Amino acid sequence: MFDNISQGLFTTGAMGYLIIVPILRSLAILFMVISTYKLLKARQDNHKFLWIVAICFSPIIARIAFEAYRRWISKKEIVRVKGSTPFLITSIIAFVLSAILMIVSVISMGIGYIKSEIDGEPLATFYDVHGNEYDDLYDVPLYDKQGNIYTHEDAWFTTGSYIDQNGKSYDSDYCYLSEDGYFYFDENEELKPYKDSYDYYTDGETIYYSLFNHVYWEDDGTIYEKSGKLHLELFDFDK
Repeated sequence: MFDNISQGLFTTGAMGYLIIVPILRSLAILFMVISTYKLLKARQDNHKFLWIVAICFSPIIARIAFEAYRRWISKKEIVRVKGSTPFLITSIIAFVLSAILMIVSVISMGIGYIKSEIDGEPLATFYDVHGNEYDDLYDVPLYDKQGNIYTHEDAWFTTGSYIDQNGKSYDSDYCYLSEDGYFYFDENEELKPYKDSYDYYTDGETIYYSLFNHVYWEDDGTIYEKSGKLHLELFDFDK
C-alpha cells in the first residue's frame, strides 16, 4: 500500500488529521447540539437558535456558558430531561478522542517527515505517462505523441502556461490532455465541447481534458490533476 515506512507514517497521520479528526469533531458537535436542544426545549427557552449557533461555533465554551446561564442566571426552574445526559457524555468522549487522535496524527506526520529527510525516503510517489517515478508532483512532465516534453508553469491570477524542452510557451487555454495521456495543443481551436462539458473536448474521435494545473499518474495508470487541495481523477465518466 505504501512505498516505504516514511510514506506510511506521514500518510496515515495525514488521513487521521484531515479525515477522522474532523468526523469525530462533527459528531461531537452534533451530539452536543442535541443534548443542549433537549434542555432548551424542556425549558421552553426563547433563545434556542442563538444557543445552538453558539454551540456549533464553540461547543465546549458555549455549553459551559449555557450551564452557568440555566443554573445561576435564568430564573426558570431547572428541569431534568431524559436523554440529554447520554448525548452530552457521548459528545465529550468524541471530543476527547478527536483531541488524542489529532496529537497522534501530528506526531505520526512529524516522525514520517523526519525519517524521510534522514533516510531519503519519498513521502509520495508520482508517475508520468510512461511510468517513470517522481518524488515531487511538480516534476512530473507531460509528453506529446512525438516525444516532446512539457511542464506546467504557474502564474498569478491566470491558468499559467506549458513550456516545452526548448523553452517555447503554450497558453493553457489551448492545452489539452488526450484520454490516452498525451499532451495536445489545439493551435487552431478545432476541438469542440464533449457532451456540453466545460472540461472535456473532442475532435470527434478522441476525448481531451482541458489542462489547467499539474497532472500526474498513479501506478495503476489512473490520471489525476491537482486543483488546490483536491486531487481530481480525470476521464472518470461513462463515454
